[in-house]
Amino acid sequence: MKFEKYLESVKLAGSHAKGTALRDSDYDLFLRYSPNTPGPLSAIQTSLADHFHGRVRNVSVRIAYKGLSVDLVPARNNTLWQARFNTWLKTDIDKQIRYVRSSGLIDEILALKIWRRRHALRFPSFLMELATIHALRPGPPITESFPALLRFLATDFLTTRLHDPANSNNVVSDLLTEVEKLRISRTAAGL
Repeated sequence: MKFEKYLESVKLAGSHAKGTALRDSDYDLFLRYSPNTPGPLSAIQTSLADHFHGRVRNVSVRIAYKGLSVDLVPARNNTLWQARFNTWLKTDIDKQIRYVRSSGLIDEILALKIWRRRHALRFPSFLMELATIHALRPGPPITESFPALLRFLATDFLTTRLHDPANSNNVVSDLLTEVEKLRISRTAAGL
């Protein structure tokens, strides 16, 4: 791997760091590279995929390790490469983790992940977390809050713009197409 000497740190990120992982959730490892790392972020992503025989996803490289799915997320200066959109994205992973962990809505997020799986929906986890935090306030029991979350998805989700709490220029709701959002909305409405 040609960029290994520029790797500054590796830390747990994603759902395991946020407390929103299901039993079989993948593991996300945030790879912080030195600002001096040469070349574009896309080259780092490609190098990781080649070295570990992985598959490039949007901001990560999915690899298999000892029977686990692991997503390697390379970054330089808190900037990630988005392969799907062929552009970079500036964010703060630590701030995202704190935002979700402190939401008081972990149970609702986990319930929504189970609902997503049951209905085989494409609904990125971070977007699900943001939608849950946007739609609900902590406090009511999940028997009240989860139906309220489904009502939000059925009615207002299509037109709600959800932003990354670490960088308001990142519109996370744009990760889905209108057709994908409509499928989520209709499923939540029971159609």
